[in-house]
Amino acid sequence: MKKPPFGALKANNILGFLCVILGVSDFAHSMHYNYAVAISSEAYSQADWKNVADSLVRKHEKNGTAKLFTWSSSVNDIKEELSGFKPDYIGYIARPAIECNAAFIVSVSRLSRQLDSDPYGDAVWGIITGYEASDALRAISESLTVKTVLAASANLSYEPPIRRFYQALGMTCDSYTKTDYLFPESEGKVYSEEKRPENEQDRIILVSKWLNAESMSLAISGKGSITGPVDCIITGGHGNVNLWQCHYPEAGTEGYMRSSGGKLFGSPYSGGSIAIAAPTPKIYWCASNCLMGNPNNKDNVVYAAFGSGHAVQMFGFVNNASAGDEFMAWGVYDRVTKSAGTYTLPQGFFLSNNNALFEINNPSGQMNTRLVEQFMDSTVFYGDPAGDVKFYDPGDSAKAFKSDITFEQDNSGNASFTYTFTMVAHDLEFGTGYCYQFRPASLLPVRIDPSSVEITKNEGHKALITDNLLIWEVLSQGQKLAKGNTKTLQWTAKITDDKTGKRIKTYSPLPPKKLPKLVASVKKSELLIKIKDIPKGSFDLQITDLNGKLCFQKKLNSAGVHEQSFSIGRLDTGSGIRLILLVQGGLRLNVTSVQ
Repeated sequence: MKKPPFGALKANNILGFLCVILGVSDFAHSMHYNYAVAISSEAYSQADWKNVADSLVRKHEKNGTAKLFTWSSSVNDIKEELSGFKPDYIGYIARPAIECNAAFIVSVSRLSRQLDSDPYGDAVWGIITGYEASDALRAISESLTVKTVLAASANLSYEPPIRRFYQALGMTCDSYTKTDYLFPESEGKVYSEEKRPENEQDRIILVSKWLNAESMSLAISGKGSITGPVDCIITGGHGNVNLWQCHYPEAGTEGYMRSSGGKLFGSPYSGGSIAIAAPTPKIYWCASNCLMGNPNNKDNVVYAAFGSGHAVQMFGFVNNASAGDEFMAWGVYDRVTKSAGTYTLPQGFFLSNNNALFEINNPSGQMNTRLVEQFMDSTVFYGDPAGDVKFYDPGDSAKAFKSDITFEQDNSGNASFTYTFTMVAHDLEFGTGYCYQFRPASLLPVRIDPSSVEITKNEGHKALITDNLLIWEVLSQGQKLAKGNTKTLQWTAKITDDKTGKRIKTYSPLPPKKLPKLVASVKKSELLIKIKDIPKGSFDLQITDLNGKLCFQKKLNSAGVHEQSFSIGRLDTGSGIRLILLVQGGLRLNVTSVQ
């Protein structure tokens, strides 16, 4: 038999077929993002820091488009280039103290909001640094799923059904004995007792031991056990640039954690210094401590955390924490942990920072916006902002709230968006906590033209929609969103960039449509036609040769079910290539066959 032409497949030496699906395609969700790597030309001229930058580019080229940007006199030199690139993430590489300092943090924080015409954030950003370049290289190379949390100077709250962590241990800052346990099997319930592990009343001895351990191993008979390395330490107590006081408000008879020369040391109230050499990656989350994020001196905590402390990420305050820090302290903390697994720490930092700006620009009357403003550029996230570092996800039923975005695009690039916000754990009332913890804020799954936005449904109040960000004032004074209830916001806009990827974990693409399909086969010399997902109603079936000569025609009926088969019987039309055509209104499907 003559070899069939391209597109015709031979099957059982009798009939070959190729399915061709015609119809409107769904919007393709691209798993890519733009990542900018920014570094000074002087640092890039040094082999070790150049290796950090090149490694970061190679890492993110695997998931999107990564590009290197070098600056000479100021990081603001690259503003125009960054603006044209439209990054979703920016990793600012900075050498310790000489580049990475308080002034640099202010510059990059503001630069990251100045890449387009609106005043809000344009990219999730982080500063990548270390006492040595090798510390920075290690930090960007490691991944982590946070399961074990040590709240070293704080209690654990029992907020059923909310589960902030997989497992955790908390030691209240003003007590020598009170200890809280969140066991993996406890479904979020917290067990407390007036007894520290090992009856140790100087927690710095315990903290030093656990940071140095490959795994904690704690068990309370009849209650549960905690096993695994410390993945995240939340500090609390009182902080300084090179010192952490665990007991609060006074140090009492407990020790300190100190930093020097890129190393952490436990300094107990009595006894010798304990060198920290953490064997596993960790997040150092200085949620509300003064000064622990300050990078102005190489002996500061920042460089020790990324040195012997084995940090992959860190959050902290550059200046003193005080009134007005709610958005950047507890706003970040609650947004990340009360909906655990939804946002990464850098995403929570980004959203809370922009929520603070929304509060400043649209005062709720609940906050002193002058005090809020001072912390927008004096808090900092260190680490790769798109790194594979995330918190354990306990599922939607264990979260305070759930939000979701879906969108559907037409052929012209216009899209219809739907955003929903649901309270899962409790009622939500308008007030101070609502403003900094729960006001809906979300990265968009695609970039849009904000001038094209038309809101078609708004069950709340003011909705800010930029090219990459949504912040929605869903409640106002005296209003409440009851547990289990949902508010919906819908709008249309022109999509300008469909690169998405890690920009938003909660993005849920619409389920793919079932597209009609036509298949032809031969069984015992009879032609069988199989149709899938053809709408209910009549359709015409035609069979022609390659010259267009009609060999067969019949009107058949579709029942509208997923799959149907029709036997055409034997066709006495001789050998050759046939074109089988199905026509139903505007639907046309065809398949070639060879007999």
